[in-house]
Amino acid sequence: MTLAKSVIVAKTDLKMALQVSYVRYGLIVIAAVGPVMILAIVGLLAFTTTSTMELMVVMQLMGPTISPMLGIVAIIPASLIAANALVGEREQNTLEPLLCTPLTDRELLVGKVLSSFIPSIILLLGSLLISEVGSFILLTTAGHPAMLIPDAAGLFFLLTSGPVMILAMNAIMILISGKVKRVYEAYQVSGASVMIFIIPMILPLMTMDPSGMIDPNSFWFSSMITLLIALVLFVVSWGLAFGRFNRDTMVSRV
Repeated sequence: MTLAKSVIVAKTDLKMALQVSYVRYGLIVIAAVGPVMILAIVGLLAFTTTSTMELMVVMQLMGPTISPMLGIVAIIPASLIAANALVGEREQNTLEPLLCTPLTDRELLVGKVLSSFIPSIILLLGSLLISEVGSFILLTTAGHPAMLIPDAAGLFFLLTSGPVMILAMNAIMILISGKVKRVYEAYQVSGASVMIFIIPMILPLMTMDPSGMIDPNSFWFSSMITLLIALVLFVVSWGLAFGRFNRDTMVSRV
C-alpha cells in the first residue's frame, strides 16, 4: 500500500513536470543527443577507416568519453524532473497543498524519488540499447567486426555508477529544495555533481604511452573509482535527506 501511494505521487509529479515546456523538450533533446553523437562518430569512423586495427585503436582512445557521456545524459533528466518535483512545486505555489496531504513523509519522499528515477533509468537503458545495436549495424555494414560500444568496462560503469548517481542526484535535490527558491538555482547546484563523471574521462588518458595506446585496465580502475565516489555521495546525501526531510519544516518555508 505504501509503495502504491508513492507510485501515485510519482505519476502526478512526472505528469506535472512534463507540462513544463523546457522540461518536456529538454528530455527529448537530451535523450537523443547521446546516442546520436555516438552513432554519428562510429558511422563516420566505420565508413572512412579501411583498417580494422586502426579503427580499434581509435575506438580505444574514444572509450573513456563514450560511457560518461551516456551517464551524463541520464543524470541531467533526473535533475530536471527532481527540481520540478520539489523546488518547482514551491515556485508554482503547489507545494503547500501537497505537503498537507495524509501521506507519510516516507511515502512522499519515495514518490518524489521515483518520479525522476524511473524515466532516467529508462533513458539510460534506452541510450545503451540504441548505441550498442546501432554500432553493431554500422560496423558490420561497413565490413568491420562487431564491437561493444560502449565496451564491457563502459557497460559496467553505466549499469553501476549510473543508477547510484541518479539516486544521489535525487537526494541532493531534496536537500537543496529547502535552500533555494527557484528551479534554475537548483539546476546550478545539482549540475556540480555531474563533474564526477569527468573522472573516467581523464584517468585512462593519463596512462597513454608514447605510441598512443591506453592501458585497458585503466578503464576498469577509473570505473571502480567513480563507483566508489558515487556510493559515498549516495550514502551521505541520502543519510542527510532522510534526516532533514520534514513536511512541517517545508510547509513553514512556503
